[in-house]
Amino acid sequence: MAPGRPGTDAAPGTFLLLHLGPALVLLLALLLKETTRLDRVVSDFFFDTATRTFPLRYDFFLDVVMHRWAKYWVIAIGIAVLAGCLLSLVVARLAKWRRLLLFLTLALGLAPAAVSALKAGSIRYCPYDLAAYGGYAPHLGLFDSTPPPLGPGHCFPGGHASAGFCLLAFYFVGYALKRPSLARAGLWTGIIAGLALGTGRVAQGAHFLSHNLWTGLICWTVIVLLYILILGPRRTVVAPAQAVAVAPALPSAPEHAI
Repeated sequence: MAPGRPGTDAAPGTFLLLHLGPALVLLLALLLKETTRLDRVVSDFFFDTATRTFPLRYDFFLDVVMHRWAKYWVIAIGIAVLAGCLLSLVVARLAKWRRLLLFLTLALGLAPAAVSALKAGSIRYCPYDLAAYGGYAPHLGLFDSTPPPLGPGHCFPGGHASAGFCLLAFYFVGYALKRPSLARAGLWTGIIAGLALGTGRVAQGAHFLSHNLWTGLICWTVIVLLYILILGPRRTVVAPAQAVAVAPALPSAPEHAI
């Protein structure tokens, strides 16, 4: 079935409840986390108190394979989807897929872009910049302001994790095609990729755990809104009972995480 054909799926209100309801729960959990030491407990596991460093900060696998190469693979996927979208303008056989390809192109680009924009305006510092971990900066809460004379840390949310979480867009490919197994595969691929890439940066001292969970929340929300704008909830073709709609969770300084 071609994407974008009207189906018998959830009404708009039900669609929003299924897809943004879990995101709201995650948002509340992240706000509550601000009152705990969960981030510090996780990062402490990767910190060497004897050397006052994160031993894995320059680890080859984490820094090159997970941090650089993995990002290039996701960029390659985005370029391939964009090429398909452009070809759909001139290749008749691809025309019926144009709307879905447009959604994927924008989702793979705008979800990470939204994270990058928020990161550019963030005052929060990376763990390895904090005085508690051998750096120079104070730990700042979500609603704190930057103490003078320090500049903003630009380390929140986690930029690299967005390269994985943006793949959650493929959940909606299965959703639109009435393929629950494909939807589940896209959902778990995005969750696992985002958490894996984000955890690698946590191990390097480049981000806190919550930085990456915020990234997942932002990516998921942007993708859902794009799906509504481009395809519309009534254009999807998965019955509510078949949909796998969960949120992607359970999932300046000298150097900043990317």
